[in-house]
Amino acid sequence: MQVGNRIYYNASTGNILFTAGEINNAEAPRDVDEIVEFIDVDYGSIDYSKNMIIGIDMENRVPILQPIENEEQRRIRELEDALLLAADAENGGIL
Repeated sequence: MQVGNRIYYNASTGNILFTAGEINNAEAPRDVDEIVEFIDVDYGSIDYSKNMIIGIDMENRVPILQPIENEEQRRIRELEDALLLAADAENGGIL
């Protein structure tokens, strides 16, 4: 399935706010009946070098943040996971 570009714009000025882009062979095409809303986030309240917004908490209308791992943090997490799996296998149990 091919889905065309969707452009969100300010209705009073015509200024483009966001372009969603085209989708080719989409498993889940855009919802035709979508309702677009927004929230305002105070300038500087999120450190985008350390966090990314992955969604919106619909009940409280606040961004849901996920920490961004740098290469060192990712490697440490992978080593910790490997140690846990090795210890689990050694003890014959299931984590």
